Order: sequence, then structure tokens, then C-alpha cells
Amino acid sequence: MSNGISRIPKVPDEIKTAINNDTLSVFIGAGVSTLVGCKGWDALARNLVNRCHEEDIINFREKDTLSQIQDHKKTITICYHIFHNNHLADVFYEEMNKALKEKDFVEKPVETPNIYDDIIKLRGLFITTNADTHFDRLFNQPNIFYRDSDFREDRLDRTNLYHIHGSVKDRTSLIFTVSAYMQRYTQNMEFRRFLGRIFREYTVLFLGYGVAEFEILEFILRESSRNPAPKHFMLSGFFSGEENILSYEQAYYNDLGINILGYEKDAKGYRQLAEVIRYWNEEINQVTGYLHDASRLIDEAIE
Repeated sequence: MSNGISRIPKVPDEIKTAINNDTLSVFIGAGVSTLVGCKGWDALARNLVNRCHEEDIINFREKDTLSQIQDHKKTITICYHIFHNNHLADVFYEEMNKALKEKDFVEKPVETPNIYDDIIKLRGLFITTNADTHFDRLFNQPNIFYRDSDFREDRLDRTNLYHIHGSVKDRTSLIFTVSAYMQRYTQNMEFRRFLGRIFREYTVLFLGYGVAEFEILEFILRESSRNPAPKHFMLSGFFSGEENILSYEQAYYNDLGINILGYEKDAKGYRQLAEVIRYWNEEINQVTGYLHDASRLIDEAIE
């Protein structure tokens, strides 16, 4: 059942317990990266269609038709093939880097500290479906995994960051076409075991996800739901008074074993998520063993 909508939702006891037991996994979606300046799927799709027209590889009618497609990942897939078939793959990746504010396409440096500085304090096993590198700065380079061969059960470690849809650091690692999604989630058994173990053995917290981004993860969530598993949670923004909308969405997510924690976005929009995480860290540090462990480690270092 949902807990209603509040400015700062209560930290579930299951998450506090998971942190103490080193069994919290945090999945990070596109909604988090937009808070540090990245474009969403909708903006990237729109920019790609416009660029196809600017490069004169589609006409205005085709541009108008592609612009009407509501499935943004479908649009991105189509545009990728259009660019590729016209020997303009570099233009596609240029637009992607712009959307993710990477390398030479950063208009201004991403401000720090930002939401990622608070997310890492949750001390979980961090999985991201984002291809940008804005979270990477908080990890040692050898502990950042994004290639297909990296996702193995024996590499599950809280010191690592897993880009399960690839990273812009390596074009060949990127997962954004329908065929690439299907291959990874339905045919790559090592990858399925990797995610399946996480959903079975960890309490998962989803940050920055919408319904559309769960289309592929459903494969693993439904598979793991056949076995007893920890309860999973998702922080999601709603306007005050949208309790009915929250309950409708909860009906959908219940089938995936996910409980929605609604936060109020009236004042700050989705940026309220950053405030929620900040308050959660304060509460978690008061009631878990983190401060005790941190104090012990400092004392041991001084001795």
C-alpha cells in the first residue's frame, strides 16, 4: 500500500535494515541526471529528429511524422538507423553527448555538490541505466563498469558503479536500440543472473524512474518475483491532492514488487527529490550503525 504524498516521505524500515546489512541497491534513472543538467529522453528524441532534417536526410513530412511518435526510445532507435544508413553515425553521437552534457558540449561545468553527492551517502550497491558520466567522479576509475562482459554475479561490490546500459565513454557499450535492449535482457543469461540476484537478495530503491523506463526491467523483476525477495521501493513525485493518481500507479507497480513512496513536487518540482535524499541521509545516519562505524574507523586510524 502507498504511504500517501508528503514533502519528505518516511524512510522505510526495510531500507534502514538493508543499509545496516549492506543489502541496499540503488537504481538510478534518467530523472536523476536531468537534475544535473542532462536532457531527458523526450528532448533527445526531438533534437535527433530536428538534426535529421537539418542534415537533409529526411524531409519535412517525415520530420513531422517522427515528431508525433510518443515512444521516445522508438524515435531514438529510428533516428540512429537513419543516421547510420546515411553514414552520419558521428552526428548521432554528437547529439547524444550534447544531451548528456559530455566533453566539449558542456555549456558550463556541472555544479558540485549535487544530488549525486547525496545519493552516494546511501551506501548502496549502485546501478545506473544512465549513459552519462556525472556520477563517475565519485568512484575510482577501475570500479566503473559499463561493458557487456562486466556484469557478472562475482563482481557485485558496493565500491563499484554499474552502467548497465553502457557509457558514452565507449560507444560500443551503449544500449539504446530495441534490438540491443532485447539482446541484453532476454538473451544474455549472465546479465539476467546478475540482475536477478540483485532483485532477489537486495532491497532495491529506484530513483529517477518513470513507467516507460520499466519496460525492460520488467523481465527481471517479474522473474525474481517468483521467489521470496526483499521489498523494493521507488521515490516518485506527485502534486498534492494526487493521492488517487498515486494509488493507480501503485496498482501497476505492485505487480512488480515495488512500493511507491510519493513526494510532493508542488514547490520545487522533481528537484524535491534531492531534498528528500538529503533528509533521508540525516535520518538514516541517526538510526543506523553508520556513525558508530565511522567513529570506530577514525579511532583506529588515529591509533
